[in-house]
Amino acid sequence: MASFASKTLFRVGIANIAVLLSAVTAMAGGSYSVDLNKTEIVRLPENAGAVVIGNPEIADVTVHSANTLFVVGRGYGETNLIVLNTAGHTIMNANIQVINTLSRQGVRLYNGKSRESYSCSPYCLPAPILGDNPEFIGNNTGQAQSNESRSITALPTPSTSALSSTSASASSSSFGSATSFDDF
Repeated sequence: MASFASKTLFRVGIANIAVLLSAVTAMAGGSYSVDLNKTEIVRLPENAGAVVIGNPEIADVTVHSANTLFVVGRGYGETNLIVLNTAGHTIMNANIQVINTLSRQGVRLYNGKSRESYSCSPYCLPAPILGDNPEFIGNNTGQAQSNESRSITALPTPSTSALSSTSASASSSSFGSATSFDDF
Protein backbone atom coordinates (compact mmCIF):
# COMPACT_ATOMS: atom_id res chain seq x y z
CA MET A 1 0.00 0.00 0.00
CA ALA A 2 2.81 2.40 0.89
CA SER A 3 4.44 1.49 -2.37
CA PHE A 4 1.31 2.40 -4.38
CA ALA A 5 0.92 5.73 -2.52
CA SER A 6 4.57 6.68 -2.95
CA LYS A 7 4.47 5.79 -6.68
CA THR A 8 1.31 7.88 -7.11
CA LEU A 9 2.83 10.85 -5.26
CA PHE A 10 6.00 10.50 -7.34
CA ARG A 11 3.97 10.53 -10.60
CA VAL A 12 1.95 13.56 -9.47
CA GLY A 13 5.17 15.33 -8.47
CA ILE A 14 6.78 14.64 -11.85
CA ALA A 15 3.62 15.78 -13.66
CA ASN A 16 3.56 19.04 -11.65
CA ILE A 17 7.23 19.68 -12.38
CA ALA A 18 6.63 19.11 -16.11
CA VAL A 19 3.69 21.55 -16.06
CA LEU A 20 5.75 24.15 -14.19
CA LEU A 21 8.69 23.79 -16.58
CA SER A 22 6.45 24.15 -19.63
CA ALA A 23 4.79 27.21 -18.07
CA VAL A 24 8.18 28.82 -17.36
CA THR A 25 9.34 28.06 -20.90
CA ALA A 26 6.17 29.50 -22.43
CA MET A 27 6.28 32.56 -20.18
CA ALA A 28 9.95 33.27 -20.79
CA GLY A 29 9.28 34.44 -24.33
CA GLY A 30 12.90 35.51 -24.77
CA SER A 31 13.89 38.55 -26.76
CA TYR A 32 12.95 39.72 -30.22
CA SER A 33 14.83 42.24 -32.35
CA VAL A 34 12.77 44.18 -34.83
CA ASP A 35 14.22 46.57 -37.39
CA LEU A 36 12.85 50.10 -37.37
CA ASN A 37 9.82 50.37 -39.70
CA LYS A 38 9.83 46.59 -40.31
CA THR A 39 7.45 43.83 -39.22
CA GLU A 40 8.23 40.55 -37.46
CA ILE A 41 5.80 37.64 -37.10
CA VAL A 42 5.39 36.19 -33.60
CA ARG A 43 3.66 32.81 -33.32
CA LEU A 44 2.16 32.00 -29.92
CA PRO A 45 2.14 28.57 -28.26
CA GLU A 46 -1.64 28.86 -27.72
CA ASN A 47 -4.51 31.25 -28.44
CA ALA A 48 -4.22 34.73 -26.95
CA GLY A 49 -6.90 36.32 -24.81
CA ALA A 50 -5.10 39.65 -24.27
CA VAL A 51 -2.05 41.31 -25.83
CA VAL A 52 -0.24 44.24 -24.22
CA ILE A 53 2.79 46.17 -25.47
CA GLY A 54 4.75 48.18 -22.91
CA ASN A 55 5.46 51.26 -25.05
CA PRO A 56 3.56 51.56 -28.35
CA GLU A 57 5.89 54.37 -29.48
CA ILE A 58 8.73 51.82 -29.63
CA ALA A 59 6.85 48.80 -31.01
CA ASP A 60 3.30 48.29 -32.19
CA VAL A 61 1.44 44.97 -32.18
CA THR A 62 -1.32 43.85 -34.52
CA VAL A 63 -3.26 40.67 -33.80
CA HIS A 64 -3.49 38.71 -37.04
CA SER A 65 -5.17 35.64 -35.56
CA ALA A 66 -5.63 34.10 -32.12
CA ASN A 67 -2.08 32.71 -32.18
CA THR A 68 -0.24 35.04 -34.60
CA LEU A 69 0.95 38.60 -33.92
CA PHE A 70 2.68 41.19 -36.09
CA VAL A 71 5.22 43.37 -34.26
CA VAL A 72 6.26 46.62 -36.00
CA GLY A 73 9.31 48.66 -34.96
CA ARG A 74 8.11 52.26 -34.46
CA GLY A 75 11.00 53.91 -32.59
CA TYR A 76 14.42 53.03 -31.22
CA GLY A 77 14.55 51.40 -27.82
CA GLU A 78 13.33 48.45 -25.83
CA THR A 79 9.89 47.53 -24.53
CA ASN A 80 8.08 44.35 -23.59
CA LEU A 81 5.24 42.25 -24.95
CA ILE A 82 2.89 40.39 -22.61
CA VAL A 83 0.34 37.90 -23.91
CA LEU A 84 -2.30 36.25 -21.73
CA ASN A 85 -4.40 33.24 -22.70
CA THR A 86 -8.19 33.23 -22.40
CA ALA A 87 -7.91 32.04 -18.77
CA GLY A 88 -5.72 35.06 -17.91
CA HIS A 89 -2.45 33.13 -17.56
CA THR A 90 0.74 34.56 -19.03
CA ILE A 91 1.79 32.66 -22.15
CA MET A 92 4.45 35.14 -23.27
CA ASN A 93 6.49 37.85 -21.63
CA ALA A 94 9.15 38.91 -24.13
CA ASN A 95 11.53 41.82 -24.54
CA ILE A 96 11.22 43.69 -27.84
CA GLN A 97 14.24 45.66 -29.02
CA VAL A 98 13.85 47.97 -31.99
CA ILE A 99 17.09 48.42 -33.89
CA ASN A 100 18.16 49.97 -37.16
CA THR A 101 20.39 48.09 -39.51
CA LEU A 102 21.60 49.81 -42.63
CA SER A 103 21.11 47.76 -45.78
CA ARG A 104 23.95 47.12 -48.20
CA GLN A 105 22.47 49.78 -50.49
CA GLY A 106 22.05 52.28 -47.65
CA VAL A 107 24.18 55.36 -47.09
CA ARG A 108 24.10 57.83 -44.22
CA LEU A 109 25.36 61.33 -44.85
CA TYR A 110 26.62 63.19 -41.77
CA ASN A 111 27.15 66.94 -41.66
CA GLY A 112 28.12 67.79 -38.09
CA LYS A 113 25.23 66.60 -35.94
CA SER A 114 22.84 66.47 -38.89
CA ARG A 115 22.18 63.13 -40.57
CA GLU A 116 20.42 62.09 -43.79
CA SER A 117 19.73 58.53 -44.96
CA TYR A 118 19.66 57.36 -48.56
CA SER A 119 18.89 54.12 -50.36
CA CYS A 120 21.24 53.70 -53.31
CA SER A 121 19.84 51.02 -55.60
CA PRO A 122 20.66 51.89 -58.39
CA TYR A 123 20.45 55.64 -57.66
CA CYS A 124 20.65 57.29 -54.26
CA LEU A 125 17.20 58.44 -53.18
CA PRO A 126 16.23 59.94 -49.82
CA ALA A 127 15.11 57.28 -47.35
CA PRO A 128 14.42 59.27 -44.17
CA ILE A 129 14.29 57.37 -40.89
CA LEU A 130 13.97 58.24 -37.23
CA GLY A 131 17.05 60.19 -36.16
CA ASP A 132 17.56 62.00 -39.47
CA ASN A 133 17.46 65.79 -39.67
CA PRO A 134 13.79 66.83 -39.14
CA GLU A 135 13.90 69.20 -42.13
CA PHE A 136 15.23 66.37 -44.33
CA ILE A 137 12.44 64.08 -43.09
CA GLY A 138 9.80 66.77 -43.72
CA ASN A 139 11.08 67.47 -47.22
CA ASN A 140 11.15 63.79 -48.19
CA THR A 141 8.02 62.24 -46.71
CA GLY A 142 4.42 62.58 -47.80
CA GLN A 143 5.32 64.34 -51.02
CA ALA A 144 5.31 62.91 -54.52
CA GLN A 145 8.62 63.96 -56.02
CA SER A 146 10.15 62.66 -59.19
CA ASN A 147 13.14 60.37 -58.85
CA GLU A 148 15.09 62.68 -61.11
CA SER A 149 14.76 65.70 -58.80
CA ARG A 150 15.56 63.69 -55.64
CA SER A 151 18.37 61.41 -56.80
CA ILE A 152 22.05 61.80 -56.06
CA THR A 153 24.67 60.02 -58.10
CA ALA A 154 27.24 58.52 -55.77
CA LEU A 155 30.72 58.32 -57.21
CA PRO A 156 33.74 56.84 -55.41
CA THR A 157 36.50 59.30 -54.58
CA PRO A 158 40.06 58.54 -55.65
CA SER A 159 40.84 57.33 -52.10
CA THR A 160 38.00 54.79 -51.96
CA SER A 161 36.67 52.22 -54.37
CA ALA A 162 33.22 51.61 -52.93
CA LEU A 163 30.53 53.18 -50.78
CA SER A 164 30.48 52.35 -47.11
CA SER A 165 27.52 50.17 -46.15
CA THR A 166 27.47 51.47 -42.59
CA SER A 167 28.03 55.21 -42.72
CA ALA A 168 29.35 57.92 -44.97
CA SER A 169 30.16 61.60 -44.79
CA ALA A 170 30.28 64.24 -47.48
CA SER A 171 33.62 64.66 -49.18
CA SER A 172 35.09 68.10 -49.74
CA SER A 173 35.75 67.19 -53.37
CA SER A 174 33.03 67.07 -55.99
CA PHE A 175 32.83 65.70 -59.52
CA GLY A 176 30.65 68.05 -61.56
CA SER A 177 27.18 68.18 -60.04
CA ALA A 178 27.49 64.77 -58.41
CA THR A 179 28.11 64.34 -54.69
CA SER A 180 30.77 61.87 -53.67
CA PHE A 181 31.10 60.00 -50.38
CA ASP A 182 34.08 58.95 -48.28
CA ASP A 183 34.11 56.22 -45.66
CA PHE A 184 33.49 57.70 -42.23
